[in-house]
Amino acid sequence: MHIAVKKIVGAALLGTVVMFIWGGFSHMVLFVGAGFKQLPDEDKLIASLKTNKNEQGLYFFPSKEFRHSTKEQDLAWENKFRNGPAGLIVFKAVGGNPFSAGKLVVQFLSNLSSVLIAVLIAASVCAGFWRRVLVVTVIGVAACSAVSTIYWNWYGFPTSFFIAQLLDMTIGFFLSGAIICKIVPKPVS
Repeated sequence: MHIAVKKIVGAALLGTVVMFIWGGFSHMVLFVGAGFKQLPDEDKLIASLKTNKNEQGLYFFPSKEFRHSTKEQDLAWENKFRNGPAGLIVFKAVGGNPFSAGKLVVQFLSNLSSVLIAVLIAASVCAGFWRRVLVVTVIGVAACSAVSTIYWNWYGFPTSFFIAQLLDMTIGFFLSGAIICKIVPKPVS
């Protein structure tokens, strides 16, 4: 295997391990529960969901048929939305293990794909160590803000959740970027 490919693979794997460990620490220690609240009368809501809903999905309420609605239906929905309550429910009729091996594998692979992109970008930036680390950090900020801002702005995710996600990704990409940029040298200009 060519030395440059070995460095890219090594940087991607080590950067992924750093990102994965940081993510576990940030979610289980630093930002645990950021933005989440307990539902009052949760048991009643769960009982109602168990008897009335069995299809897994993302539910938006008040609900609306977005593709085939009349002007009157649109106005009625808008009125319901304005008067509240409004929100999202991510629903699974059957629970599961909150920390399963499968979920950890998916998280690791997700980290690997984003870190690999960061490695390829860092390997092509003609700049010093700290500037390349900054580039990798900005990749994380951009990726997080592109998605999390939508959730915060359009779907009402709590500001504390949004800030925790932004800090998590910024710090994670910074730490991963430091490892990446230490292993992968800048290209020769």
